[in-house]
Amino acid sequence: MRQIILFILLVVEISSCDKAPINDKLDGRWQLMTIEYTDGKVEECNRIYYSIQLHLVEISAKGGNGGTHIGRFSYKEDEITMSEFRHRGDEEKLTTLNELKPFGLNQAINHLQVEKATGKKLILKSDYARLTFRKF
Repeated sequence: MRQIILFILLVVEISSCDKAPINDKLDGRWQLMTIEYTDGKVEECNRIYYSIQLHLVEISAKGGNGGTHIGRFSYKEDEITMSEFRHRGDEEKLTTLNELKPFGLNQAINHLQVEKATGKKLILKSDYARLTFRKF
């Protein structure tokens, strides 16, 4: 009986430590594959990542210009809002619009429609561009 109680306590403790995803199939690490601009231009992306968890999004460009930026994230009724991006490591410094463009974002507050979210593939669309991701 004592072993059963200890096992139940262990299971409860382990499960209570994890933060449950609040953004359904959007949470996790995503690799940006393409940016399709509204003017028809398509850009293949190289080593650009989005990490979404709870109310935060981290965008990073590995091995090139762009750095890492952290912003606010919200998801409601198939619309994502990303805003208030700041430089990781220097949170006092706001990310400029030019720094956001390699990530397919063009405004201080970005509103994107979720066109597809399967847990393995994600497509977001704004009035600026369509972003296609794969789960990383």
